[in-house]
Amino acid sequence: MNRWLQLMLLMPEDEFITYKALSEELGISVRTVYDDIIRLNEMMLEHGAQLVARTHHGVTLDVHDRARFLHFLDALGSGDTILGDTSEVRIGKIIRTLFDSSAPCKSDNLCEALHISRSTLKKDLRGVRALLGMYDLSLVHQPYAGLSIRGAEKDIRRCLVRMKRRILAGDGGILHQEVQQTGRVLQEIFKQYDCRMAAYSFQDFVLHIDVSIERMRQGHEIRDEDLPSLPAAPQDEALSRAVVVAMETQYRMRFSAGECRYILLLLMSRKVLSWKQASTAAADVYAVVMEMLAAVQRTFCYDFSHDFELIASLSTHLIPLRTRLLCGMQQENPVGREIREGGPLAYEMANVACGILRSAYGCEASADETGYIALYFHVALERMRAQRRKRVLIVCGAGKGAAMLLAHTIEENYGKYLEVIGTYEAADFSDTDLQAADYILSTIPLREALPVPVIELGDVLPWQAGGDLRAHLMHDRQEAMLAYFAEQLFLPQVSAATREDALRKICAAAEAVEELPQDFYDAVMERENIGGTALGNLVATPHPACPMGGRSFVVVAVLNQPILWGEEDAQILFLVSMKDGGDRDLPQFYKMIGRFLTNRTLVRRLIKRPTFDELRTIFSTLADEVCQMD
Repeated sequence: MNRWLQLMLLMPEDEFITYKALSEELGISVRTVYDDIIRLNEMMLEHGAQLVARTHHGVTLDVHDRARFLHFLDALGSGDTILGDTSEVRIGKIIRTLFDSSAPCKSDNLCEALHISRSTLKKDLRGVRALLGMYDLSLVHQPYAGLSIRGAEKDIRRCLVRMKRRILAGDGGILHQEVQQTGRVLQEIFKQYDCRMAAYSFQDFVLHIDVSIERMRQGHEIRDEDLPSLPAAPQDEALSRAVVVAMETQYRMRFSAGECRYILLLLMSRKVLSWKQASTAAADVYAVVMEMLAAVQRTFCYDFSHDFELIASLSTHLIPLRTRLLCGMQQENPVGREIREGGPLAYEMANVACGILRSAYGCEASADETGYIALYFHVALERMRAQRRKRVLIVCGAGKGAAMLLAHTIEENYGKYLEVIGTYEAADFSDTDLQAADYILSTIPLREALPVPVIELGDVLPWQAGGDLRAHLMHDRQEAMLAYFAEQLFLPQVSAATREDALRKICAAAEAVEELPQDFYDAVMERENIGGTALGNLVATPHPACPMGGRSFVVVAVLNQPILWGEEDAQILFLVSMKDGGDRDLPQFYKMIGRFLTNRTLVRRLIKRPTFDELRTIFSTLADEVCQMD
C-alpha cells in the first residue's frame, strides 16, 4: 500500500497522534513522517482537509469537505498523480535521507522512499552535488554499498540548517514546536547578558542549536581541535557558558569541549555590535575598512573615506563577519538576490571591497555575505545622492547684476535641486574653470563646445512662462544615460563557449572603436578574479578593475546561448568602462541596469530581438522611469 495512504488511514479526526507513534507504526524515521505530513498538507489544501499540529500533542486530521477528501484518498490509493515534488524538494529529501542514514543508501531504496524513477534520481543527484558543494561537502558512491555524504561536521550542520529553514518556511507551523522552546530559553539568556542579534541571525542561531542537538544524539560531535582558536571577550565566554548550561539542562545531555567552543564561535559570528564595542574590540578593523573604501575609490572613483556612518556600519559588521570567514561559518542572506538586482552598483562596490577581505583573512566572502556589505554601500549612495544638489553656473547676457538676480531666483525656486556655484556675464565667461559644475544655465546661446551640459533659458525665465527647469534637467539626464550606448559597440549574436572567450571578443570590439590601453582585457579579467560580475536573470556587468581611457562607454553583447559566468548563467553582457577621473552619471546608469535585469520580459525581449534599435527603445523607457523616480 502507498505509504502516504497508510499515513492518512492512521490519522485520527477526533484526537491527536504523535509523530513518534506514526513513525513506529509505519517503520520509518520521525524525520520522514515530518516530510510526508508537510507534503500531504500541501496536497490536501485543495482537497477538503488539513493536518493540524499542536505543541506537545501531535497532529490530527480536520476534514471540511468529505466528498473531495474521499476523492483525494481514492487518488492516493490508485497511484494517480495529484501534486508531484519539485526537483528542489526532492533534492532536499535526498540530502536529509542520506544525513539521517547511518550507512550508505542504495539508489533503489532512495527511489522507493521518494516515489521517483531511477532516471529522475540521476537528474536530481546533479543538484544534490551542486548544493553540497556550496557547503564543502561531497556525495560519494561506494560500489555495492550506495551513496553517502562526506565532509566536516560543522559544514554538515550548516547544510542541515538550510534544510530545516526551508521546512519551517513552508510547513504551516507544523515543525515550529521543535524550536520554540529553545528560542524562548535563549531569548531570556540574551536579555540577561544584554546580547543583541538581528531577527534572522537569531533564528539561524536557534536552528544551529537544534541541529547540533540532533547530531549529538546520533553520535556526531565536533572536536575541539577541528575549530580555530580565536580570542573571545569575557562577556562572550560567559554568555556561551550560560547557553551551554541551559541546553544541557533542557535536553539532559553533556556538551563536549568542542561543542562548547562551537557555541561560542556561533555567538561571536552572529551578535550585533555597537560602534563603541567595535572601536575597542579590534584595532585592525578600522584599517581593513579604510582599505575596502580605498579599493572602491580606485575602481569607481567614489570617495567614502569621510562617510562616518558607512565606516561605523562596516566596522560593526566586520567583526562578526571575520569570525564567520575564519571559522567557515558564512551566513545565508534571505534577500541576497533582491539586494543584487535592486542595487547593482552597490553590489559591484561590495564585490570589490570583499576582495580586501580575501587578502586580509585568506577567505573569500560568499555571494550572500557580499550582499550584506552591499546594503551598507547602497544606503551610502542614497545618502550621497540626497545630500548632493546639482551644481550650476549662471551665464547672463544682461550683465553681472542680472546674473546675480537670476541666481537668487533659481535658489529660491529650485534650491532643493540646484546649487549655484558661480555667476558670470557673457563677456567674462570664456576662461571659467568648469570642473566643479554639473550644468551651465545661460540666457544666451553659447557657441563654443563645452564639456558641461548647457541649458538655454532664453529671455523669459522658465517659471514665468509656466515651464519647469526640472523638465530640462530630467531630459538632459536621460540623454546622458543613453549616451553610454553606441551602435558600433552593440554586438548581437555573439558565439562564446566560456566567460574568457566572450570577454576577449567584446574587449577587442571596444579597442577597435575606443582609445584604450593595451592591458584593457587584463584589467577586465583582474576585476573578474576579485569576484563575479553576474547579477542574475542572465545579465552580467563586467568592467575593468580601475577607470581607463578618456571616455565612458558600454559594450553590449547578446550571446547566442547562455554561458556560465562565475556561479550563474549570463547571456546579455554590459561591459562598462568608466573614464579616468570617474563619471557622475554612473549611478543612474546602474539604476537602469537594475530595472532591466529585474524585468524578465525585457531581458527575453532583447534576447529574442537583439538589435540596437530594440536596445534604445527599452532603455529610453527605463531612463525615463529612473529620472521620474529621482
